[in-house]
Amino acid sequence: EYMDSNKYIEHLVTQLEEQRWNLWRQKLSVARLQREVAQSKSEGAMREKLIHELEEERHLRLESEKRLREVTLESERSRAQMRGLQEQFSRMEETVRNLLQSQGSTGQNGEGTVNIMKVYQEKLSEDSRRCKEGMEKIHTLVDEDSRSESSSTEEEKEKTKLLLERLKALE
Repeated sequence: EYMDSNKYIEHLVTQLEEQRWNLWRQKLSVARLQREVAQSKSEGAMREKLIHELEEERHLRLESEKRLREVTLESERSRAQMRGLQEQFSRMEETVRNLLQSQGSTGQNGEGTVNIMKVYQEKLSEDSRRCKEGMEKIHTLVDEDSRSESSSTEEEKEKTKLLLERLKALE
């Protein structure tokens, strides 16, 4: 009976050791699963954050493209206005030349010529001022757009430069 009790105790000790090992393995499994769950949650949060950032970037890109289209349209309108002003300027110059020639041939005094030149100068300075204001507005819009989107092309910069040079020539 003593031997049977020893065997039974050994058997219980063995079972206890097995239970400890099983418990230890289960704890390791639970810890591993908890790490995987935490990592999965963190990846999910990262994924959501990236999706949110992508949506923000997409929105900003669309806004920049919209602004670029607006500035391009404004630039085209200003170019058309510039061409119109240049044509008007040419017509005015031709009119002044014709008036000067006709006054020179009729022999009137120089006072009429001075008055014509003053009117012409006022009209020219007014047109120049309007053109300059329009170009400054475009330049401001282009500057704002180039700050918001750094991918402005050299071609746009060249066009702006040419427009400013034409404005200076008109002045």
